[in-house]
Order: sequence, then structure tokens, then C-alpha cells
Amino acid sequence: MGLISDPSATGTPSCLPCHESDAWNSACQGCHLAEVTATATSLHTNLNGEIKAFEDRAGHSIDQGGYRDYFDKKCGECHTTCGQCHVSRPHSAGGGFMGTTGDRFTYSGHLFRPTPSNEQQCMACHGTRINYDFEGKGEGVTMDIHRQTGVKDRCEDCHTQLEIHGDGNTYEHRYAMEEMPRCEKCHGPGRDDEWDNNFHNAHVDGFVVGGNLQCQVCHSQPYRNCTNCHNLNDGFDIEEEEDAEGNPVLSLKIAKNTLPKSMRDYDFVVVRHAPASRGTYTDWGLPDLAEYSSRPTWQYASPHNIQRNTAQTAGNPSCGSACHGSNYLLRETDLYDDKGAKLEDYDANLPYVIPAKAK
Repeated sequence: MGLISDPSATGTPSCLPCHESDAWNSACQGCHLAEVTATATSLHTNLNGEIKAFEDRAGHSIDQGGYRDYFDKKCGECHTTCGQCHVSRPHSAGGGFMGTTGDRFTYSGHLFRPTPSNEQQCMACHGTRINYDFEGKGEGVTMDIHRQTGVKDRCEDCHTQLEIHGDGNTYEHRYAMEEMPRCEKCHGPGRDDEWDNNFHNAHVDGFVVGGNLQCQVCHSQPYRNCTNCHNLNDGFDIEEEEDAEGNPVLSLKIAKNTLPKSMRDYDFVVVRHAPASRGTYTDWGLPDLAEYSSRPTWQYASPHNIQRNTAQTAGNPSCGSACHGSNYLLRETDLYDDKGAKLEDYDANLPYVIPAKAK
């Protein structure tokens, strides 16, 4: 009783009795002041992206009506602290000290790790989509080429300390970060053998005006979508599509990039389907969302399942006939239900749609 389970969390009262004169609010602050200060701007800590999504759909501030308390108790369980990355497993994954595996599982106690464990910490939170893609667990897909070859096969190889801890700037979207991982940091003209080809000439180097593609458009394999998390028994049932054996059905969709210009490096990107339920916040005392349809449910994605050669790059080497004219392109028909009626989020998703060419 009274045990402080996470003394590294900011705002914890456990430090103040001894360090009141220093105004400590985290057990890590005494030695790692710069990092603790920076984490206030980290999306891992402040969850600004989730707050933005709530406020857009609710049509008002999260502080209006006392919803922040609910947010901190529910959504806040998924945020991280210094200790959940450097000492223990995340609370949302069950917590507890990390361990080493051998003939038996051995706990490592209060062993501080400068670099988080990919398996027990990073993937404990990001395993459903990212690890599933990265390890090639889906039917008919292959392990990410970086993982397969052992080149850039650890999270920290692409995700820098500055990105994870925060860079001092406040963001509402992870793609707005200056330090976000970019394929171009390692790949491009003069860096890759056979870079000079028809695909890159048209869709990377600008031969086709307005046709700059996110690398994943050509180099991702089919991936899982985001369903089964926020649906309640409110008549808006969202189930992850499964095949006859119960395995998740994978898909790949290419769409227009509608992010603000400050975040728009590409004209076309791959998107995941992330439908949300109107009743997500019913237990918060918010049975309906006034601006429910204001946000798209097809969202910019960065699948971690890269291959040099994919189905999109097959076929006619001049244009990739396996891509053009395929069902990979997000069409208006994807915004209708099985009976041909417009889905409620039709208007929000329409800007992503790639219109079919007139015959």
C-alpha cells in the first residue's frame, strides 16, 4: 500500500519530500534534466495526437466538461515514462521488470538499460501492427528486408533519441516531426545500385509532376489495418476482417496525401483503414461525437514491411502495370457500404480518393 509504482513519471509526488527545494517532479530529473524536460514535448508522453483526434471529433476542447480526467485514466495508460522504456515493461503490456531468456525466464531487476529492449518494450506497445509487419507474420508476406538482412534491424537504427525523447517542439502529429525517420536518409542517387530506373525517374526524381510517391507505395507489402480497438456495443460494430482460418486479412491501399503542406513530402502515400465508433467515449459521459465525421478513417501509414521487389513493381518496367489499374488505389467505391450507401465518414475520406481516369 502506498508504493509508488512509477517514480520516473513526471508529476509524481514521490520525489518532493526529499527534493522539494529542487522542485523535482521525476526521479530521473536530478541526473537527466535535459531528457526529462524534453519528454514533455514527446508524443509518447503528452499523447497530443490522441488528444487532437478526440477534440476534432468531439468538437470541443478535452478540458471542456472534465474529459481530461477520463483521458488520463483510459488513454493515458498507453503513454510511456522513462522507467517504462529503460527499466521495466510498459504498464499497458502488463508491467513488471524485464528479463533475459534462456533455459528459464530470469528477471533482471532494476537493471537500467541505455537502449530500450525492442522485444520487451518497443514491441510490447507497437507489436500489433509494426512488429507483425516487420517480422513478416502475415500470410503471403516476407520479413522486412532490413530485418531479414540484419541491416537497420533494430528500432533505434531509424528512431533516434531526439525523436523518442522529444526535440523541444510541440506536435499534434508524428509526421510533423523534423526528426521522423526518412528512407531518404539512407537511400537515393549515388547510394543505391541501380537507382537510376524508370520507377524512380518518374515517381521520386520528379519526371511526373505531382507524382512524388512515398517509398512505401512501391516497396511495402500488404499490411494489417487498424480495427477492433475502439468499437463498443453501440450498433456500430467494427471487426477486423479475417480469412477462413481466422488470420487477419492484409491489404494495401494507395491514396492522395492530404496532410498539411508543412508535413507533405509526398503526393501519394499508403493508408491504413482505422474506423472509429461513435460510442468510443460513451463511458466518459459522451454518448455521441458532434463532429464524428470530421476526421478521415483512411490514414497515412508507414508499414514496416519493406521489400526491394514487390507486386507493385512487377509487370511492365515502364509503368508497373501491376500497380496502375489495380485495386491498390483508393477509389470512391471504397467509401460505400455493401449496400451501395455512402458511409458516414464519406466526406472526410473523399480527399484521399484517387479518381479513376475517364475512358
